[in-house]
Amino acid sequence: MICNVTETTRMRAPEISDPPDSTFPHQTAIALLERLNRLEPEARATALVALPWDAATVVGLRPVMARRDIDLATALGVFFRGAPERFNYMHKHEVPAAHLAEVRLLDNICQRVNSGFYLPQPGRSLVCRDRLTRWLAAQEADRAARRRGRWILDPAIVAAARDAAACPAPELPRPAPRKGGLWQALVAPVRGLGPMRRRDG
Repeated sequence: MICNVTETTRMRAPEISDPPDSTFPHQTAIALLERLNRLEPEARATALVALPWDAATVVGLRPVMARRDIDLATALGVFFRGAPERFNYMHKHEVPAAHLAEVRLLDNICQRVNSGFYLPQPGRSLVCRDRLTRWLAAQEADRAARRRGRWILDPAIVAAARDAAACPAPELPRPAPRKGGLWQALVAPVRGLGPMRRRDG
């Protein structure tokens, strides 16, 4: 799972070539958010797992991946789209500055996955199934060797995305019953009595 970070960094350098004070990534991120927000959930999920990571898309992905309507399979697809293998065994002080934003986003996604923030969506395709399987196997090997990487995915959490049959439909929130005031409590017992009639003496 350990890869040559030097070669990877050299290959990706042209994608993150803007100076620190450039507004180009942020302008592109705003445009990206607007496009994603116009998509239907299924189309949005497909776009997210295919989105290449660069300076602009990482900025745009931060608020998107904090949304509660992002499902578990999509979140995992985005996580592996960020190629976490490059940095999993690298000390945090050794991460190249050009990739700090990517690593922080990977941190956030992993934490949300393990906390149950992303819910499983029945029928959602897990595009990263093979990579997830290899990742979990490497975690087990690390545990046996008493070492660990930066990102540890909870097998019990991700199982719902791996096995569609074990994926329960998410429960929709039910509206809370309306609580009546004191006047409604006093009037309720006589609502069914109808209008009062005057008796002739």
